[in-house]
Amino acid sequence: MAAGLLGCGMPLDAICRHHQGMPAPADPPIAYDYAAATGGALPPRPGWRPGSPRLLIDGLRHPLRSPIVTLAGLLPTGRGTLAPVHDLMASLARDAGFGQNWPTQPRPWVVTADYNTGRRVIFGRDKFATANGSVPRIIRRATLADAVTASCSIPAWYRPTMIDGVPYIDGGALSNASVDVLRGTGLDEVYVLAPMASVEADRARGAIGRVERLVRRTITKGILADTASLRAEGMRVCVVTPEPADLAVIGLNLMNPSRRTEVFETAQVTAAAQLARQLSSSAGWRRGRAAREAPGRAPA
Repeated sequence: MAAGLLGCGMPLDAICRHHQGMPAPADPPIAYDYAAATGGALPPRPGWRPGSPRLLIDGLRHPLRSPIVTLAGLLPTGRGTLAPVHDLMASLARDAGFGQNWPTQPRPWVVTADYNTGRRVIFGRDKFATANGSVPRIIRRATLADAVTASCSIPAWYRPTMIDGVPYIDGGALSNASVDVLRGTGLDEVYVLAPMASVEADRARGAIGRVERLVRRTITKGILADTASLRAEGMRVCVVTPEPADLAVIGLNLMNPSRRTEVFETAQVTAAAQLARQLSSSAGWRRGRAAREAPGRAPA
């Protein structure tokens, strides 16, 4: 959603003020209820059938595929609705002149996954999406509202988003932060905001808490590996993740909207501290002189 809002020209300060419930008179109106729009802390009871039998079978046939992708096919179809998200993005995009066109300055990349094939589709970057044994589909005509809604469609929680007859789900089913899509882009600086990772985690109590931290460690390991590959290409990378103070207020349910205000206020402090440390530390901003001075390398 953040990429969509910024792509529509929404000022970051205005987004923050609205999130705090204190919009300024001159701020663009945002008709969105953070506490209720996503349906609450728990999803509606899903169905009992696998959400994508085709994806499940394909995953079983290819054991080297990520088990998370296979699990996404096994999980039942969600029944939650993201209509408020779609309505918000459609309204803002229309007002900004992007009702049918895609923003260009900046041009957001919205990462999703084809729920039939498990293949990653990046709206805003890709022109075509292909499937096994099929003709490539033109996807660049997808609207920003449809793409953002698809990227929020968590398996088993929300219904897949249909675009041109194809179901799409959250791209996090393939890669939690999608850092790897930036390989080879030649960017100068990359900022990774990963709320489901934790570079500096704590020790949670209870069985559920320990499982949650295990998941975070696994996600963190993957993100750090991806950021290392970007640094190896000469990019400067800054990673911001929840710290122990954040984890204490987030709790075990990242989707609980009742903690939103406290989480936001805590993150303003911890995220600023992380950025300050990494911006001032040569270890956090590793970038080889050869990469910086390589002839023909276009700045981004």
